[in-house]
Amino acid sequence: MESIGEEVTIVKPIAAVKKKKPRIPMAIRFIRWIFPKLESIAPGYAHSLFIKMFFAPPRYPIPAAEKEILQRAETFLLDVDTHTIQVYTWGRGPAIVLVHGWAGRASQFKSIIEGFSNNGYQVIAFDAPAHGRSSGKKTNIFEFRNTILALERKVGNVHAILAHSIGGTATMFALTEGLQTTMVVTIATPSIGDEIIHEFAARLNGSRQAEQKLKAFIQQSFKRSFDELTAAHFAQQLKTTIDWLIVHDEHDKEASLKNAWMLQQAYPKATLKVTSGLGHVRILRDQEVVQACLDFIRSKSLT
Repeated sequence: MESIGEEVTIVKPIAAVKKKKPRIPMAIRFIRWIFPKLESIAPGYAHSLFIKMFFAPPRYPIPAAEKEILQRAETFLLDVDTHTIQVYTWGRGPAIVLVHGWAGRASQFKSIIEGFSNNGYQVIAFDAPAHGRSSGKKTNIFEFRNTILALERKVGNVHAILAHSIGGTATMFALTEGLQTTMVVTIATPSIGDEIIHEFAARLNGSRQAEQKLKAFIQQSFKRSFDELTAAHFAQQLKTTIDWLIVHDEHDKEASLKNAWMLQQAYPKATLKVTSGLGHVRILRDQEVVQACLDFIRSKSLT
């Protein structure tokens, strides 16, 4: 498939790194085992649980290397809606805001934090509602959006936003509702509604019926279909021009490369860079990806 944007670049990983299997919380393992059984004998209860878990991100242990980067940060708290948000800052210079994805945390950006703060930027990251060290047990894309908007009001001018996975969706949502930043990098951001829900269902061994119940709940609760809450949809609603770099790995098992093509089709002026062998999360630690993000923001700052 040919690119319709500025360029397609294959960014090779610096070295082959043996991929570690993510640690799956015991509670999730148990639910994967019991959910099909529960759905067969008590479908109503099972579907309510399915919906509840969709909005309740698991919190994973913070690795030692990530704890070290957090210890070097200056911190402050931000009240957003009913949540208290933990915010971290590193370095001095034009502000770069980082937005993590679902079940993620600010410290996942360790390599990006170091790359930008060591090159003349102030890096600002936060744990989203119900994530990391922020308060809450459940959240949604609206609260992610509200946190981005509240943080921009707090810190003033934001030079650029760099977002991972669903954080990219929240960033595009915020751009349609007053976010002033016009330079954006999204990494591994999903945008195919059915794929997002099906991937979640696969994690719990949920059925297609459970997926349909979730879609109906979203429509009823938010007065929008799930497809109207995707990054591609928000990109099509933009009223201002942005400089946008889309980074996606061709081996991403959580969000296929089709998602990146959909984003670029929604906003043809975007630049697409495709990596190989980095997956959905390790892409954040790759030094060539960090350099590509730096180069993009520097180049657009000069135009």
